[in-house]
Amino acid sequence: MTTILETYAQQLNARQMEQLARWLDVRADTLQKGLDVSGALLLGAAAQHSKTPDGAADLLASLNKDKDLRAEALRAIEAGHGYPILDFLFGVGYPTVTAWVRDTAGVDVAPFLASAVVLFMRALETIVNQEKFDAAGLAAYLQDAQNAFARAQPQLASQLNAALDLGQNVEERAERLMLRFTPEEWMALARLPSIAASAVMMTDLSGPVGLNQEYAALLAALERAAAANEPDSLVSLVARTFNEPSQIDALGVTQANAQMMLRDACLEVVALLNAKATHNETHNYKTMVMNVARAVAHAALDGGTFGIGRKSVSAEEQRALDLLAAALAYDA
Repeated sequence: MTTILETYAQQLNARQMEQLARWLDVRADTLQKGLDVSGALLLGAAAQHSKTPDGAADLLASLNKDKDLRAEALRAIEAGHGYPILDFLFGVGYPTVTAWVRDTAGVDVAPFLASAVVLFMRALETIVNQEKFDAAGLAAYLQDAQNAFARAQPQLASQLNAALDLGQNVEERAERLMLRFTPEEWMALARLPSIAASAVMMTDLSGPVGLNQEYAALLAALERAAAANEPDSLVSLVARTFNEPSQIDALGVTQANAQMMLRDACLEVVALLNAKATHNETHNYKTMVMNVARAVAHAALDGGTFGIGRKSVSAEEQRALDLLAAALAYDA
């Protein structure tokens, strides 16, 4: 039987590899090394994920559900189909895993994993279909493949296993933190940054261009907050939970209800933080909410005539920021 890593490596021809190298703006040898190490890392992640019956069943189900994996490889890569699968395999431990691989194995896999995971999951799907694996068969196959790789490249396998173990530790700490809150409480925490930012938008509508700038600033501020904090921290987890445009649109914040929604959301969250969060978690969370709202307020130039006399934060937006700080009991 062809191994998973052999099937993975054979999917792109020379012309397609050149095209992918151009997309990623890397040399051909750098691309090959990045894909090789990424494939081995993904094998380890899949094997780790399938160690429990539920994990193996989830992995098999993901193959059955993801119709995009049947698309032509480069089209699937270009469409970004790899990112949801990376989240499935690594969760919030992803930054820890990639940083450890970079620092120990000397290969920065982060630029390549979104492409590599499409190839890997397509290869895995091929093998599952050929062998007609159930969840148990898939788990056994992945463990055997991982053991074979460890025998062939023991040093690299050890480095990658250490990275995966660290990522799993991060994932477990994140799960323990989230279990302090009920699902409803967690959603209240996750929604507030977007409610606060939306309320600032509604206080002084900036026109279509300005609103688009503010919307982009909201999403970028959440991304910065997630990246700037430890992946298993309250702030990072909140920023990663509620950051989809469809989620933010569904909040239904309008000029008429913005202040009331913001006040009620702040009261609920402050009570939750006082009851269930540490002092540092509370301060960092409130700072993140303020920073997200400020980023939106500074995103578009408001006021003035023909571009003259405009201020980056209007009086109405500043009042909204002041009200937010007061409602949060925020002490900078």
